[in-house]
Amino acid sequence: MAAAPKYPLVKAAEGYARQVIAGKIPACKWIKLLCKKHLAELKASKAADFPYSFDPAKAERVAKFLQLLPHTKGKWAGKKELVKLEPWQIFSVCIPFGWVRKKDGTRRFRTILVFVPRKNGKSIIGGGVGLYMLTADGEFDAEVYSGATTEKQAWEVFRPAKLMVERTPDLAAHYGVDVNASNICRPDDGSRFEPVIGKPGDGSSPSCAIVDEYHEHQDSTLFDTMETGMGAREQPVMLVITTAGSNIGGPCHQLVRDSERMLEGVIQRDDLWPAMYTIDDGDDWASESVLIKANPNFGVSIGADFLLARQRDAMQSA
Repeated sequence: MAAAPKYPLVKAAEGYARQVIAGKIPACKWIKLLCKKHLAELKASKAADFPYSFDPAKAERVAKFLQLLPHTKGKWAGKKELVKLEPWQIFSVCIPFGWVRKKDGTRRFRTILVFVPRKNGKSIIGGGVGLYMLTADGEFDAEVYSGATTEKQAWEVFRPAKLMVERTPDLAAHYGVDVNASNICRPDDGSRFEPVIGKPGDGSSPSCAIVDEYHEHQDSTLFDTMETGMGAREQPVMLVITTAGSNIGGPCHQLVRDSERMLEGVIQRDDLWPAMYTIDDGDDWASESVLIKANPNFGVSIGADFLLARQRDAMQSA
């Protein structure tokens, strides 16, 4: 009997990348390019002059942490089940935590973009990564912010994270975490995770900023303020989770455009990891495979019948 892989979650993520490249999993141009980039850089990292290396233990650690958290919505929450990440989630969110700089071992990717339609498991990504950065990343006096333009939106990431801790007393006890009405904190070193509307106050030094629904932002004020405040941190993370929007002049569109140009090799952004789930130019939007391209949790957190029904409605509507 073959021995179990040492890093099974990393193996699943890289298996996903290979299946995407082979055409076995429907995916858009940008996801294919991201998968190819990861696998190509794994090979390139063996050369002494390549500035980055991949640490599978660090990638596995994030994925494993997320899978120890409970669901907070839907039928899985009702059954009190733990999160089981889909391969696309492991690849899109946890793999970037494995890439480090050879010169000092700090994290390579400082901006992680997850561009995906609604109901595809965003709260697990945002809340789970936020809790990891608060408790398990090794950052003293961590500051994690869930930022948005409205209080309701800021709580869309923070509320699931709060529920995850409340429903996992072992997690709270292990890391010494207290759950309060408007924040999660670790009194031993002053670490905190809280929602922010607009921009954080002066003196804030985010170790992790989660920007939810970036397409709704009229300008980049919140993003820029968070990023500027990260200057004192050794390896901060800006996690942008968003659905598509129509504001082609907004900051989200600019970040998406920069991501596309980076994946095409037009510009160099070694600190940016963009997982953009959408459709390609020329795709037949009325086909089921296109639905799967844009909705990687098709049939999992978002019902296949529901999406197909909405697609039929659109096809029949002028």
